[in-house]
Amino acid sequence: KQWYQRRVRGKTPLWGCFDDIGACVITYFLPCVTSGKVAESVGLDCLLYGILSVTPIVYGYFRAKVRQEVAKKNGIDESFIFSFVISCCFPLCGILQERSQTGVDPMEIFRD
Repeated sequence: KQWYQRRVRGKTPLWGCFDDIGACVITYFLPCVTSGKVAESVGLDCLLYGILSVTPIVYGYFRAKVRQEVAKKNGIDESFIFSFVISCCFPLCGILQERSQTGVDPMEIFRD
């Protein structure tokens, strides 16, 4: 399975960034929230990966690491290099795609 094939399976493709406008707005203004919640959904530390996802220089590596965990959890075959490129070149679309794949709702922090 590849990330770009997800539309066939009824999931959001990489370019489906605006499918959930609420999540899109939160991710645009607070990418650390969505990124941290995605990391938490695959067993990584929410706070740590949320902060690292917006830290200059290292964010690409740590976003790619989370993306790899999401891919592994969902049986998606993706190289680390491809994950790194997506994380660096299309970070918000990548985070939103991972959010869709894991079912994370970044708006939940405002409901508590």
